[in-house]
Amino acid sequence: MDFALDHDQLALQARARVVAGDAVARYGRHNDSWINGWSKEFARELAALGWIGMTWPTEYGGGGRPPIERLVVAEELISAGAPIAAMWFADRQMGPTLIAYGSDAQRHDLLPGILSGEATWCIGMSEPGAGSDLAGLTTSARADGDEWVIDGQKIWTSFGEVADYCYLICRTSTDGPPHRGISEIVVPMDSPGIEVRAITD
Repeated sequence: MDFALDHDQLALQARARVVAGDAVARYGRHNDSWINGWSKEFARELAALGWIGMTWPTEYGGGGRPPIERLVVAEELISAGAPIAAMWFADRQMGPTLIAYGSDAQRHDLLPGILSGEATWCIGMSEPGAGSDLAGLTTSARADGDEWVIDGQKIWTSFGEVADYCYLICRTSTDGPPHRGISEIVVPMDSPGIEVRAITD
């Protein structure tokens, strides 16, 4: 089996290396840059290059490119320490999740902001009393008409203080085994009642 990159992939790798080096020169180098390297400006630059949503289906605004191309670009950006954190969660997880499971309205409203590099997302998973054990989470969501009333606390929510949206994992039912009553709700971070206390590391 041949694991060598082909001509086009090598060209993409070389281009990504140049873009990454230029970003580090302008924004600084960051270790584990997908979690520590913050630059909204660079996220917009990546969007202009078509490097956000590279593998997403074209019908949702993505590039429709093979996964190996995203891997080639990501390897160069991360190994150089380019600041990709402002778009990383949304590109890697939130967009694909919305494409697979979201409503048409959610995809219409939320995917363009991700693809443009404008929208930053955080993931509301871990909790003070449960860590990352989702079966033990206690944050609850109760339907009230066409809204959800959410009550609880999350911790280690990377970028919670700067995110536009939270992909919130919460309990909507206590019937049956603990993992069966869990739902995921998109929460705008400017919603009333949200208090963010950043943990400085």
